[in-house]
Amino acid sequence: MTIIDRFSQLIFNIYEAFTVALYIKDRDNLKCISHVTFSHSFDKGRLLSIEGTLPGWVIKHSQPLIIPNFDKDEAALGYYSGREDIKSFMGYPMGTDGVIVVDSKKKWVFTDKEKKILSGFALAINETIEKERKFSETEEKMEELINEKRVFTLFNYLLSSQITVKDILNECLHICGADLCFVGIEHNGNMVIHDMAGIPEDEYINQKCGANSCISTMVLEGGRELLLPYNSGYFKEKPLFFSEETLKARQFFGFPLVMDDITFGVAGFVSISDSHLSDKSIGILRNIAMFLSMYYSSIWAKSEYDKIKNIDPVTGSLHFSRFIRVLSDRIKKGEKLCILSVRLKFLGEYNNRMGIESTDKLLKKIFHIIKQCAGARALITRKSGGHFYVLLDIKERSGARNILNFLNRIVYKNISEDRALDIRDAIDSGLSYYPEDSNDIWGLIERADKMKI
Repeated sequence: MTIIDRFSQLIFNIYEAFTVALYIKDRDNLKCISHVTFSHSFDKGRLLSIEGTLPGWVIKHSQPLIIPNFDKDEAALGYYSGREDIKSFMGYPMGTDGVIVVDSKKKWVFTDKEKKILSGFALAINETIEKERKFSETEEKMEELINEKRVFTLFNYLLSSQITVKDILNECLHICGADLCFVGIEHNGNMVIHDMAGIPEDEYINQKCGANSCISTMVLEGGRELLLPYNSGYFKEKPLFFSEETLKARQFFGFPLVMDDITFGVAGFVSISDSHLSDKSIGILRNIAMFLSMYYSSIWAKSEYDKIKNIDPVTGSLHFSRFIRVLSDRIKKGEKLCILSVRLKFLGEYNNRMGIESTDKLLKKIFHIIKQCAGARALITRKSGGHFYVLLDIKERSGARNILNFLNRIVYKNISEDRALDIRDAIDSGLSYYPEDSNDIWGLIERADKMKI
């Protein structure tokens, strides 16, 4: 029994009442927080209207009310579902947000003396309610801080690859009471489900959501958070992910994932059951979305950096050091391979005459010619200047030689169209094979440079 319930029981005993009940305001209604009664028709869960009920009159006018000879229908009281033959009523305000109601089946039992005694109870109960409210707010704040600390710790683990995003989402299920959580990432104009927790994910991960036709993409399209209440009308108009899905969303909290003011994804939290999402969790979910934004941004940045550090910025070919590492790995595995060497002998003169910008354009053009001739599986690097190497897995000498001859003709054809070039003796090209020509990386490279064709 709580302190408030003890107050109710004490008032009930002192006044020898039929019913004692304590109500507080809940928007435009009154909600029962404690009661003691002999009645079987007292409805604790019923919200009383402030307009049209006697407890509501006490709140509205902030004045005590005594009806010593109650001759009204019980509907005026609001808290009975049946006839009780009440003869007396007394109500006393607890500040502006609460009321104590006492009734009896005897007439003339409530007087100014009883009203004065009840005023002391009203003051004590109001102070107790305020203390419990502050205590509850403190508990909620402590729980929020504990959750935030745990989430922060989990993100530290995530950044060090000790856990996955799914572990973060599983924690979110507990925090907000969701049945499922997901992360969607924009890809080529569509939203793709990247991570998910709470339900079997096989049919969802890496799937595209219907653009402009589902709830999950509304955050991505609008660039702002979307908090849909339980059983919102939107759930009748749009599916959560796909048309004709069996999943029936009933509540949705969605937060944008943002990088440099550009929305690139969605963190979504969904109820598909009778359980409501916790409104009190909105703040921490918003912070989680911010952390996820930073995490995915860092992943993207690392991916881009890895690409840049291994790619020649002028041509788009592999850096020579990366090319050598790949070649070394292939040799260790004992794979048969071929190295092509293509060197543009005129590049220094061309650069002096035409300038760096034109030279870079020419190098990029040559790279694409080599790539087109050698095929998609070939690896191409530019060691320096206009010297390219190509790694092929062709096992027959004639195949590699044919590619190199064809490549020479195409390169000559393209550079001959440039009047700034003297194409005589313009290209050195050669090839070598592993393991026939050498078992050593640098031996293969040197052999390809010397074995001109």
